[in-house]
Amino acid sequence: ERLVVEVKSAEVGYVMLPVTTLPDTAISDGYKIAVEIDVRAPKANRIRSSEGGGTVNPSFLGGETKAMIDALQLLTFSTNKRLGRSIIDVPLTVMSGSVGKITDFTPGWVSVCKLSNYKDDRLLLQHYGTRVQIDTLPRLKRSLLLQPLVETTQTRFTEAGFPLKDAEALAIAKLMTLVLEYATPRFNTHGNIAARGFDVEALLGHDPFATEGLPVFPHWFRGMLGTIEIDARAAAHPTQVITRYLYNDLLRDAVDFGFDLVTEATGEDFGSTEERTTYREQLINLLEAKSGLDFSRVYLPLIMGGSLINDKMTLAKENPADLLRDVSDALKERAADLSPEEHAVYTMAREIIARTGQRFGYYPGG
Repeated sequence: ERLVVEVKSAEVGYVMLPVTTLPDTAISDGYKIAVEIDVRAPKANRIRSSEGGGTVNPSFLGGETKAMIDALQLLTFSTNKRLGRSIIDVPLTVMSGSVGKITDFTPGWVSVCKLSNYKDDRLLLQHYGTRVQIDTLPRLKRSLLLQPLVETTQTRFTEAGFPLKDAEALAIAKLMTLVLEYATPRFNTHGNIAARGFDVEALLGHDPFATEGLPVFPHWFRGMLGTIEIDARAAAHPTQVITRYLYNDLLRDAVDFGFDLVTEATGEDFGSTEERTTYREQLINLLEAKSGLDFSRVYLPLIMGGSLINDKMTLAKENPADLLRDVSDALKERAADLSPEEHAVYTMAREIIARTGQRFGYYPGG
């Protein structure tokens, strides 16, 4: 049976072609199976030399990939290529057997390792960076991103048992949208300094292998590179890809960003980087589990962070005070249902809204 496999750039894997014999096949060690291989290389920049791939540093591979390689090393390989033809002969011994379990004889390709499996993200950046620069970054605009992110946020948090008020969903979506706009700060009024570590264009402007150490990518950006590796068409459709497949990755960036914003605004110590990371992953897990989300985890730092950057993410004719007023009203509605442990977060949120609202002439009541 003919099998067509598209091998990605720098991908390593193997083809599974299960075979069986008829019941009356004679026992012998003289059988051969011939496999014909036809390779068609697309016009693309080579990742490695056509003379060979060289040695792979296992320290850049994840545990699952290492396990697959270790399993392959236990196998015995024996082949003979026919001279002048792309046919490989594999010797086969047929022994006496017994009735066993039914085997799946569907042929297939098993990917052992591709660029996204390496812990070195510079490989992905080097190969797909130009495509991102041309197809993805120009589409990271609030006019295209904000409303889809509002709708996705409403859906995801409702499914997780914490339905959001419209203002709350908008605050979170604004925080996430700003992270994406920071990818290209020179195309908007944000600036490179404000963009912090979310400036993707800065990563694309340099040879990734010319600097010491591994670059730190925004979570959504690494996810986008991996998605483009699977399907190059994803680069031209960032809104659909991010809302459907990379929402959790973007939310991770929003949580990190939100903690920085709230820390700067309040001077509070929210723990070490490791503790914040644990908090962030717990929030993501609760969202995925569709249960357990509570007021504190949603407001700190997502809605607080969104309130703090609200004026940087306004749409045409929008008054920054409007969102703050609506979030304040949402807080008042939730107040009666809060546990004693949640009142500290409630107070902090009220103070942030009051302090931020003063800049726009909004002074919330008690």
